[in-house]
Amino acid sequence: MTAQWEEGRVRHSKFHATQKDTWSIYVWEITTGERSGSYIMASPGHNWKDFDAREAFIKLDVPDVAKNMGPSTAGTSTAYYVFRDDLSLTKPPTSPAKMRTSAYYWVIPSELNNFTDAIKKINDAIRKTNFPLKPSRWYALANGGEAPNFVFIGDRASWGDMEPPDKKLEDALKEAYGDSGPQVLDQLRKSTRKIISEMSVFRPDLSYMPK
Repeated sequence: MTAQWEEGRVRHSKFHATQKDTWSIYVWEITTGERSGSYIMASPGHNWKDFDAREAFIKLDVPDVAKNMGPSTAGTSTAYYVFRDDLSLTKPPTSPAKMRTSAYYWVIPSELNNFTDAIKKINDAIRKTNFPLKPSRWYALANGGEAPNFVFIGDRASWGDMEPPDKKLEDALKEAYGDSGPQVLDQLRKSTRKIISEMSVFRPDLSYMPK
């Protein structure tokens, strides 16, 4: 019922326009992994207090979602992620990239500090060595799932942009910290119990972007 769901998503975007909603809703179609064929709807750039003023709109929004997308939806879940500026080398883009890769890290709770410390060391090495970097950023799960959970999102402009750089990250770490540098990656891996990667494509035709 993919076609029906997408048609319903377009109708729901028109509902947002009718309500003169000021929040953007970006829709991504997941193309790899166990969730292939599913969709992510995200509204970025808000603070917690912003949701208090959203209550009246939600009372109108929920019934319209049920009407337009409910009959063709197999399942849904909601989660809140916080942008980790302290772990990211680039800011979120003003408009979504054409494609993106997402790596979800489930961290061992007792290793949380080692995990974030490894990310900071890797970032410092990237800065020191001018390692070729594509736009990317980190988010941490605040509520709505199994935690601690972090997601690393990398923006891509095309399929060709998926090609990794000629220089390896291990070499950058060795250049920055000496022979012990590559051990930072081991620190990152050992602090996690599961890593899942996904690719997704931005669907502007299904998204709502207020003027």
